[in-house]
Amino acid sequence: MDWDDWTGKVALALGPDGKGRFQALFAPGALFSDPVSAPTTDLAAIEAMTDASFPDWHQEILAVHGDRTGGSFEWIGRGTLGGTTPIVIHGCTAVDIDEAGLVTRWRDYFDLKEIEGQLGGPVGNSGRGRRGRRT
Repeated sequence: MDWDDWTGKVALALGPDGKGRFQALFAPGALFSDPVSAPTTDLAAIEAMTDASFPDWHQEILAVHGDRTGGSFEWIGRGTLGGTTPIVIHGCTAVDIDEAGLVTRWRDYFDLKEIEGQLGGPVGNSGRGRRGRRT
Protein backbone atom coordinates (compact mmCIF):
# COMPACT_ATOMS: atom_id res chain seq x y z
CA MET A 1 0.00 0.00 0.00
CA ASP A 2 1.41 3.37 -1.04
CA TRP A 3 0.27 5.58 1.83
CA ASP A 4 1.84 8.72 0.33
CA ASP A 5 -0.30 8.30 -2.81
CA TRP A 6 -3.40 7.45 -0.73
CA THR A 7 -2.84 10.50 1.48
CA GLY A 8 -2.71 12.71 -1.61
CA LYS A 9 -6.09 11.38 -2.77
CA VAL A 10 -7.60 11.86 0.68
CA ALA A 11 -6.16 15.37 0.95
CA LEU A 12 -7.87 16.28 -2.35
CA ALA A 13 -11.17 14.70 -1.26
CA LEU A 14 -11.11 16.47 2.12
CA GLY A 15 -9.84 19.78 0.76
CA PRO A 16 -11.76 22.88 -0.21
CA ASP A 17 -12.33 21.55 -3.75
CA GLY A 18 -13.11 17.98 -2.70
CA LYS A 19 -16.77 17.85 -3.68
CA GLY A 20 -17.47 14.61 -5.51
CA ARG A 21 -14.11 13.01 -4.69
CA PHE A 22 -14.95 11.53 -1.29
CA GLN A 23 -17.03 8.58 -2.46
CA ALA A 24 -14.30 7.54 -4.93
CA LEU A 25 -12.11 6.59 -1.94
CA PHE A 26 -14.53 3.80 -0.92
CA ALA A 27 -15.13 0.22 -2.01
CA PRO A 28 -18.74 -0.78 -2.74
CA GLY A 29 -20.62 -1.42 0.51
CA ALA A 30 -18.06 0.42 2.66
CA LEU A 31 -19.14 1.54 6.12
CA PHE A 32 -18.74 5.09 7.48
CA SER A 33 -19.23 6.28 11.06
CA ASP A 34 -18.40 9.24 13.27
CA PRO A 35 -19.54 10.59 16.67
CA VAL A 36 -22.69 12.15 15.19
CA SER A 37 -23.54 9.62 12.44
CA ALA A 38 -24.58 6.02 13.03
CA PRO A 39 -22.62 3.51 10.91
CA THR A 40 -23.90 3.68 7.34
CA THR A 41 -23.11 2.67 3.79
CA ASP A 42 -24.97 5.75 2.47
CA LEU A 43 -21.94 7.87 1.66
CA ALA A 44 -23.99 10.26 -0.48
CA ALA A 45 -26.13 11.10 2.56
CA ILE A 46 -23.01 11.74 4.68
CA GLU A 47 -21.60 14.01 2.00
CA ALA A 48 -24.91 15.88 1.61
CA MET A 49 -25.25 16.33 5.38
CA THR A 50 -21.73 17.71 5.59
CA ASP A 51 -22.29 20.12 2.72
CA ALA A 52 -25.52 21.35 4.30
CA SER A 53 -23.92 21.81 7.74
CA PHE A 54 -20.47 23.06 6.65
CA PRO A 55 -20.57 24.41 3.09
CA ASP A 56 -16.86 25.25 3.24
CA TRP A 57 -15.57 22.24 5.26
CA HIS A 58 -11.98 21.14 4.65
CA GLN A 59 -9.39 19.14 6.54
CA GLU A 60 -5.66 19.39 6.88
CA ILE A 61 -3.96 16.01 7.29
CA LEU A 62 -1.20 16.17 9.90
CA ALA A 63 0.08 12.57 10.02
CA VAL A 64 -0.67 9.20 8.42
CA HIS A 65 0.32 5.71 9.52
CA GLY A 66 -0.69 2.43 7.94
CA ASP A 67 0.07 -1.04 6.67
CA ARG A 68 -1.42 -3.23 3.93
CA THR A 69 -4.80 -3.65 5.68
CA GLY A 70 -5.51 -0.23 7.15
CA GLY A 71 -4.28 2.89 8.78
CA SER A 72 -5.10 6.11 10.54
CA PHE A 73 -4.62 9.79 10.04
CA GLU A 74 -4.70 12.78 12.34
CA TRP A 75 -6.40 15.92 11.05
CA ILE A 76 -7.65 19.42 11.77
CA GLY A 77 -11.00 20.29 10.19
CA ARG A 78 -12.18 23.81 9.57
CA GLY A 79 -15.41 25.28 8.31
CA THR A 80 -18.31 27.54 9.11
CA LEU A 81 -21.34 25.88 10.65
CA GLY A 82 -24.31 26.94 8.58
CA GLY A 83 -21.91 29.10 6.61
CA THR A 84 -21.75 31.58 9.50
CA THR A 85 -20.05 30.23 12.65
CA PRO A 86 -16.34 29.32 12.36
CA ILE A 87 -15.52 25.90 13.81
CA VAL A 88 -12.19 24.08 14.22
CA ILE A 89 -12.17 20.36 15.05
CA HIS A 90 -9.17 18.15 15.84
CA GLY A 91 -9.62 14.46 15.12
CA CYS A 92 -8.35 11.12 13.96
CA THR A 93 -9.70 8.73 11.34
CA ALA A 94 -9.14 4.96 11.26
CA VAL A 95 -9.63 3.15 7.96
CA ASP A 96 -9.65 -0.44 6.78
CA ILE A 97 -8.67 -0.88 3.15
CA ASP A 98 -8.96 -3.63 0.55
CA GLU A 99 -6.27 -4.91 -1.85
CA ALA A 100 -7.02 -2.05 -4.28
CA GLY A 101 -6.47 0.58 -1.57
CA LEU A 102 -10.18 1.42 -1.31
CA VAL A 103 -11.74 2.07 2.08
CA THR A 104 -13.98 -0.70 3.41
CA ARG A 105 -14.54 0.95 6.80
CA TRP A 106 -14.00 4.58 7.88
CA ARG A 107 -14.29 5.65 11.53
CA ASP A 108 -13.86 9.27 12.56
CA TYR A 109 -13.06 10.20 16.13
CA PHE A 110 -13.32 13.71 17.54
CA ASP A 111 -14.44 15.37 20.77
CA LEU A 112 -17.90 16.94 20.63
CA LYS A 113 -16.90 19.05 23.65
CA GLU A 114 -14.47 20.90 21.39
CA ILE A 115 -17.41 21.91 19.18
CA GLU A 116 -19.60 22.73 22.18
CA GLY A 117 -16.92 25.05 23.52
CA GLN A 118 -16.94 26.97 20.27
CA LEU A 119 -20.74 27.16 20.15
CA GLY A 120 -21.37 27.74 23.83
CA GLY A 121 -23.69 24.74 24.35
CA PRO A 122 -24.27 21.00 23.84
CA VAL A 123 -24.20 19.51 20.37
CA GLY A 124 -26.71 16.75 19.54
CA ASN A 125 -26.82 14.28 16.68
CA SER A 126 -28.56 16.84 14.48
CA GLY A 127 -25.88 19.44 15.21
CA ARG A 128 -23.58 18.64 12.32
CA GLY A 129 -22.85 16.30 9.50
CA ARG A 130 -19.60 15.05 8.03
CA ARG A 131 -18.47 13.45 4.97
CA GLY A 132 -15.62 11.79 6.74
CA ARG A 133 -13.83 13.63 4.15
CA ARG A 134 -14.33 16.85 5.52
CA THR A 135 -14.28 15.09 9.49
